Amino acid sequence: MANLVFALSTGFLGIIFIILTSDNQPLLAAGQQTQTNFSFGWEDEYFYFLFQERSWPDGLIWFDVDPTFSPRVKTAINYAINYINNHPDLCIKWLQRYPYRFDSNSSSLVSFINYNDTSRTTCNSWINRRGGQQFIKLGINCVKDKLLITDKVLLVEAMVLHEMGHTMGLVHEQTRPDRDCYIYVSPFLATRSGYKRNPSFAYTSQFPYDYRSIMHYESYNLKNFRAHDNARKLGRGDPTLSELDVHRLSHLYCGRKSYCEEHNNCATLYDFAKTNPKCWRKGPVYATDPPFIELGSQEHGEEIDIKE
Repeated sequence: MANLVFALSTGFLGIIFIILTSDNQPLLAAGQQTQTNFSFGWEDEYFYFLFQERSWPDGLIWFDVDPTFSPRVKTAINYAINYINNHPDLCIKWLQRYPYRFDSNSSSLVSFINYNDTSRTTCNSWINRRGGQQFIKLGINCVKDKLLITDKVLLVEAMVLHEMGHTMGLVHEQTRPDRDCYIYVSPFLATRSGYKRNPSFAYTSQFPYDYRSIMHYESYNLKNFRAHDNARKLGRGDPTLSELDVHRLSHLYCGRKSYCEEHNNCATLYDFAKTNPKCWRKGPVYATDPPFIELGSQEHGEEIDIKE
């Protein structure tokens, strides 16, 4: 029998104990399959191991709503909840608990809170399930900013759905380790919260880059943030999931095969990178051991730093 090593990893998914074999590979549970590498070489088993530890059991997410929200925001929350609950290709259900209260004894609960973001606009949430009561903060000024954009009447609903995406385990698409093959992020933005590349274990490599994901920021300044292909738009701006968003959630919670499994292989998706001068050819630094990260906060907008 192989010698076992116990490792501790802390990060946006919380504190995780990982059992390693003598060759520094995660020990998989009975029946758990090792995922195949399809793209730039990151180890998918790290992602699936961590996701399994912090996903929502049976896809059930209990939540409550701060009663001090304006009717407009309550409508947006109801829209996003109903959108997920009634989606024909998803098995995730958000179930409301009454009454709204702070509950230190709750094992897993999501609270939408009317956040007084006086210092800066704040709309954020935790990635996946952290245990206990966790929050989706919808800041007063953050909501006000969305309402000022009059050409997109459902932008508040889209923002709520984006934050719920984080709660269900989705990470910003523009922070994927291979993002530079698809988009340009200026040095000015590249180290800022929400734009800094995340480590590979935050993503499965079995899905192509999704320009139109609800988790992708839109481009408001082409000088600093844009797709290499000028014909492509970034983000959505409407309160719906992209086709790949749905596929990813269905894969993670509902037993659907990944994009690469359904299409047999993803290798051809990355052939262009061999000759594309705009692609980040150095590639991310992939650790042979599970990466250790250090966070000041585990909310989705905070930076993640690899600790070698």
